[in-house]
Amino acid sequence: KGDIIWVGHNRGNVYYTTNGGQKWTEVNIGPKRTVNRILIDKDNHRRVLVAFGGYTRDNLYLTEDGGGTWRDISGKLPEVPIRGLARHPKNPQWLYAGTEVGLYTSENGGKSWSTKNDGPGTVSIEELVWVGNDTLLAATHGRGIFRAKVVGGVATGRNVSVGNRAQPRKASQTKSKMPCSANDMLRGARNC
Repeated sequence: KGDIIWVGHNRGNVYYTTNGGQKWTEVNIGPKRTVNRILIDKDNHRRVLVAFGGYTRDNLYLTEDGGGTWRDISGKLPEVPIRGLARHPKNPQWLYAGTEVGLYTSENGGKSWSTKNDGPGTVSIEELVWVGNDTLLAATHGRGIFRAKVVGGVATGRNVSVGNRAQPRKASQTKSKMPCSANDMLRGARNC
């Protein structure tokens, strides 16, 4: 729905509107830190994740009732800012958190998190974007864009760590086909 908008501010304030901005409602999540990312579930607009900055534990929250109640789903994520969030296009339980120290995956809606760090390593993941239903792009701070195929929950590729079942490709399959710009990749270019 195009009328639903969520915004976050530097002091942790979060607001939403369901009528395109005519009326805003503030929600109280808790942390008084910078809101780095908000993810509205594409299949259920009442399910929203909010990621915060800060070197502390409680940096990721979930509501499933449109902001009425919130729960911390940070679990064992590292105590670093979360900069990117993504949800698998077909499975709402598969969540991806881009942190300052790499990419973390949950296959159970945020109840637990894991990483393999066989891709961009311990680098800040600034943005996560899906291309189609099976390719996850991770834009890093300083190491470029990495991509991984995610099919049936299994990631194939050394470029991005996406959970505890990642399987590396053969070296000949992981060579970059650049030059494509980051914008080309984000628009879904297939020949990069």
